[in-house]
Amino acid sequence: MVTQSNLAQVLTAPAFPAIGEAFEGGFLAAYMPAPEGRLFALIVAPKAEGQKEDVKWKTSYTKTKGADSYVDGFANSEAMNDDKHPAAQFCRSLRIGDHDDWYLPASAEQAAIWANLGPNHTPVAAFQNGAPEAYDSRWYWSSAEFGQDYAWLQHFDDGYQYGGVKSLDYRGRAVRKVILI
Repeated sequence: MVTQSNLAQVLTAPAFPAIGEAFEGGFLAAYMPAPEGRLFALIVAPKAEGQKEDVKWKTSYTKTKGADSYVDGFANSEAMNDDKHPAAQFCRSLRIGDHDDWYLPASAEQAAIWANLGPNHTPVAAFQNGAPEAYDSRWYWSSAEFGQDYAWLQHFDDGYQYGGVKSLDYRGRAVRKVILI
């Protein structure tokens, strides 16, 4: 079990890669707590395969049942995996590195990615501004909906989160999670 007192020891264990390293079909973006004291690795997809430009969150202004978690992007994406939700459908349809469990990240997952791999402040060379894996300094959809007309966006320039109109075109970039302990 991961506790506050042993978290540093768990995160520096030699079996775990460093933030930004290639891992499990993509790149390690963050370590995040999971239910029951478990820990998972959040993996961001390679940009060339796992990012889509100019994609809508939803094609209509209606609520999506089950897409309101700020922490569970997989559950949100499963609730939205249809042609009315192009960003989530894109992510759920991916098969990268023999993995088909890619999804559109929730807003808390997006914030963790920005904190570790934001292009204007990350020490990871491949994710620095202008590098091949770098996030664009623009808006990216999260899978977290709020209200009938809006879903959360993450800005990868300054880390700001904002509610975007679902039918507008922004970016989507897939992630997956791997339970570590």
